[in-house]
Amino acid sequence: MTSATQPQLLPQKHDWRNIVPDNVSAPRVHVFNVPLGNDLCDVTAQWVLQSAGADPLAISNNILLLPNNRAIKSMTEAFVRQAAPGMLLPRMVAVGDMQLDEALGPMLDPIDTDIAIWPAIGSFDRLMLLAKLVNDHKPRDATLSPAEALRLARKLADLIDELEVDLVDFTQIQDIAIDANLAGHWQSAYGQLLQILPAYHAALTARKLMGPAERRNHLLAALERRLAENVIESPIIAVGITTSAKAVARVLRRVALMPNGHVILPGVDLALSDERWDDLSAATDDAQGFGRRRNLEVHPQFHLKHLLELIGIGRSEIDVLPTAQSEPKGAAISEIFCLPEHSVQWQGLPASRKSLPHAKWLEAEDSAQEAKVIAVRIRGALEVAQKRTALITPDRELAVRVAGQLRRWGIQVDDSAGIPLLQTPPGTLALALVDAISSRFSVSAILAIAKHPLAFAGAERLAWLDHVRELDLALRGTPNGVGLSAITTRLQAARKPNEQLMIWWSEVATLLAPLERTDSKPFNDVLATLRDVATSLTDGTIWRGASGRELARMWEEVTLGDLTILGRAEATGLVATFKEIFSSAVVRPPYGGHSRVAIYGLLEARLQQADLLICSGLNEGTWPQIAQPDPWLAPAIRRHLKLPTLDRNIGLSAHDLATALGAQEVLLTRARRDRGGPTVASRFLLRIKALTAETLEADEALLSWANALDRPAEFVPFAKRPLPMPNAEQRLVSLSVTDFDQLKSDPYSFYAKRILGLPVLEKVDAEPSYAWRGSLVHDILEKWFSQDACAVGMLAKRADDLLAQEATDPLLRALWQPRIAAGLRWVADETKRLMTEEGRVVAVAEQPGTVNIKGIAVRGRVDRIDRTADGDLVIIDYKTGMPPSTKQINAGFALQLGLIGYMAEELAIKGVSGAASHFEYWSLAKNKAKDFGSIAIPTSTRPGDKKPEREDFIAFAVAQAEVAISNWILGDTPFTAKLHPEFAHYGDYDQLMRLQEWNGRQAIVEDAT
Repeated sequence: MTSATQPQLLPQKHDWRNIVPDNVSAPRVHVFNVPLGNDLCDVTAQWVLQSAGADPLAISNNILLLPNNRAIKSMTEAFVRQAAPGMLLPRMVAVGDMQLDEALGPMLDPIDTDIAIWPAIGSFDRLMLLAKLVNDHKPRDATLSPAEALRLARKLADLIDELEVDLVDFTQIQDIAIDANLAGHWQSAYGQLLQILPAYHAALTARKLMGPAERRNHLLAALERRLAENVIESPIIAVGITTSAKAVARVLRRVALMPNGHVILPGVDLALSDERWDDLSAATDDAQGFGRRRNLEVHPQFHLKHLLELIGIGRSEIDVLPTAQSEPKGAAISEIFCLPEHSVQWQGLPASRKSLPHAKWLEAEDSAQEAKVIAVRIRGALEVAQKRTALITPDRELAVRVAGQLRRWGIQVDDSAGIPLLQTPPGTLALALVDAISSRFSVSAILAIAKHPLAFAGAERLAWLDHVRELDLALRGTPNGVGLSAITTRLQAARKPNEQLMIWWSEVATLLAPLERTDSKPFNDVLATLRDVATSLTDGTIWRGASGRELARMWEEVTLGDLTILGRAEATGLVATFKEIFSSAVVRPPYGGHSRVAIYGLLEARLQQADLLICSGLNEGTWPQIAQPDPWLAPAIRRHLKLPTLDRNIGLSAHDLATALGAQEVLLTRARRDRGGPTVASRFLLRIKALTAETLEADEALLSWANALDRPAEFVPFAKRPLPMPNAEQRLVSLSVTDFDQLKSDPYSFYAKRILGLPVLEKVDAEPSYAWRGSLVHDILEKWFSQDACAVGMLAKRADDLLAQEATDPLLRALWQPRIAAGLRWVADETKRLMTEEGRVVAVAEQPGTVNIKGIAVRGRVDRIDRTADGDLVIIDYKTGMPPSTKQINAGFALQLGLIGYMAEELAIKGVSGAASHFEYWSLAKNKAKDFGSIAIPTSTRPGDKKPEREDFIAFAVAQAEVAISNWILGDTPFTAKLHPEFAHYGDYDQLMRLQEWNGRQAIVEDAT
């Protein structure tokens, strides 16, 4: 093209209804309707065959304009069903659905056209261009992360497409007089838009590119001109195109006015009264269009009426396609979706207009049960020869569940709506690698990569998984550092280092090391490193298959784009940015699944039909889906520009359901709960039930079959509370002073831990627990005693050193280490005060000891023992949480202080002798004054405080220990689960004891036996 600028396609100034072919005075439109209940593709194929007559070659002369590529497949299958083998098919051309990211067919976008039209800008290039413009024109002092800029850019791209599809001249936006009452954020967004749109068009013009919707408009306009200027001898039939795009409407009108042109529309309600039809006209309450208008777009006929108005024909000019038949069920379907003010007429309707005898409904407990019910129904339908079944649902998770359930019978069926790329195996691995960078190689991120099915999927996979399991076990618990080096340190510091595991891990760390050096690098470098690591980790498998090829295509498109707007990669926002970049990519399965079963989304289901249609996910927010608000244009401005409102999507969803209800057999399903919680039934389902009342049959038998599918052959009753009874030899185990609480409150947990020898398996990347904090504090205090001789100043220094560790996990540094350090400084200050004011001396700290009670070895480790000025011993126990309550102590629990005192008096602790007369809990938690640190005395300090006397405290603790040893270690008392649940504070073995099965059901289970 020689011109420096591409001509803009502006809104036409003339009336759409005046477009007529030359030399024609009274044109007759050729527009047909296929009523609900007919298979659009089948009746169209029948009509084309009848029109062709006996000449089989005449069929190939027809040109069919269809809405999308999937419609071409469905129409092809319809011709195959209707005609004998060997037929030449008509030429089918896809207009292309922008919502499915489809392009115009080659007939509509010819290579040898005499009109030079600039190519469309790539989707990712446009996203980057808009993200840059959004960032350049953001409000003053506002900050936008790359992910937020991309999100706003994607929304802006959708808005630009809407404006171009509706042929809204951008100068119209500039001429809007903004209402002063409009909220401030809307005024700010509008101001940004006025700056961004001219800059966007200037950038496209400089590149000699066009937006996809604008280019589509030019191509359709060129087609409309060719149809008007040239005599087309071949019949042209537009089938099932219901989009309200003005450029498409012009083409449809031109086809309808051609002598050999026909337009076939699906589901226009010709039986709807003129009054109700006229009520669907969109009118505003004021001349400027800023007023609120009635909620008309929710009606399933609204978009069809709008399309007819754009084409310029009346409903009376539409005929029923000769091969189609009007179905009685259409009247009831029309009533279901009538406007609210018309529903008052339901009471006077005859029974035939208030029933759907071909439909049933079912309500499942949850989405898992719903998927199973659907799978059972599909499996039953396949028993009928040639019967076609389709599931229509906007819930992609439900679609995946159903496909999984069908595989139990070897039925392979894929969701035609596709799976988001980031949910496929290649996508999840790429996301796991990004997450590893963002989390600074947390253990959970490393394990997610190592356990991924694509990682080392070759012959060495089994050996790889053996090492991964060993790594999983070795790295359980709270992390104490970040980065690959922290994992290496943990493996080296293990009690029993695994040399083979260390060798394997060093190779893995070397493989992942390049990712650790990507922080603050340009985004292009990050993508290159991710690509190389993913290729090495999977030996290239990540780029294979349909999902891998889509990932490779998208990766190449992103890599070749201008990523300067993303700046340098920051670990904290890397995952969000990566998701925004790849969120639009969808992997649609190739054809080749079961020939009589299909799963469709709402868009893919249009023009599809089957003998049995299952409409699922009928919950509010799913069907209909509630569109997200436009962040750029206020609703009032959208109304002024006559853009579709958020309700338009509801109306389209209603039409999708109305079309599905016309099938020969229909099943409607919903689930009371999904993974997000309780659900609300769809407004459509509620209307169906309200109109049909008791006549809509519930398929309870199907629910029973689904429940029986996985029901065991014999019923397994709930487990009883476990009461293990080991023999006398097995009971003879040594005890720790801290074991008595568990032994008395939850004997079963003691049995699992000490007798069965089952250690607690901590979580991966576990949150800091009291045990972890206690271990950290005791480790510091032990070094303070052994290396610093309890010098007060050195403990404060160790607390400060704890905060200075750069390699520590950021969460620990920010949340827990300051608290622990504050507690340790309190310990130092309190120790100094007691030394100065009371003459105390630290006698021993972190020293082990062992004593025999009734012939059983009881071991313990003293946190600290001080010696008073008069020579008595003060037994101190550090607590990172709150100390035991008086109720707990009086009930015979929390024996640790008393038993340590007994060890001290029995000379069982090295370096300590004397009478243990004082007992203290030093808590490092916040006190009542909101400071860190407090001292609690477990013995009586005043009359009536209900605490044991100081002189009797050791004897009391020993007596309680003797009873416990007599009952469970030397006796035959069963190790009852949760004997005293009010004092059983830990649930490490709850799953082993099957707590949820019998807890709360003890009486029921015992009565039944």
